[in-house]
Amino acid sequence: MTHLKKSIFTLIVLSVAAGSAAAETAAETSVKAAIVHKISKFVAWPEGTFATDEEPIRFCVVGDASVLEALKKMRDRQIHGRHVEAAAAPDPTEVAASCDVLYLGNDSARNVEEWTDRVNGEPILTFGETGGYGDSKSIVSVMVRRNKVRFEINLDANRGTGLRIGAQLLQLAAAVGGRGA
Repeated sequence: MTHLKKSIFTLIVLSVAAGSAAAETAAETSVKAAIVHKISKFVAWPEGTFATDEEPIRFCVVGDASVLEALKKMRDRQIHGRHVEAAAAPDPTEVAASCDVLYLGNDSARNVEEWTDRVNGEPILTFGETGGYGDSKSIVSVMVRRNKVRFEINLDANRGTGLRIGAQLLQLAAAVGGRGA
């Protein structure tokens, strides 16, 4: 197993969520933010997505202030040589021009379709929180199963975005659905 695989695998396996199922812990929030950051390292954006080599990767968060705060703490980390910026997502009509990664927290579950429809076909890596496999239109679904944070990849949601998801990431996902293209 390569070093990158071990890092993600260790992160997922050791991410035990303490406390009741109703209350998300600070540890679980930190693990979700770390998973979003790590997974983004295994994705390549299409040529021309960024105007300059110095342009940061912009993480936008909908509906989960704790994940937003955890991502803001990662601003000194880099992905593909780019700094990371995190902010609350703008209005859905502006998200395609403002975000490279879009995290849709549990609070936004009723509006996931509106957000994912706005970025459909755009080079934006979408993350959603789900209660079970396959019920999200996001490219990556993050969920807590058996007290561990896991993720699945929806290749159909990635279709037309130009994003290239690394094979190593696909192997580490709890599930991979769709055929992509």
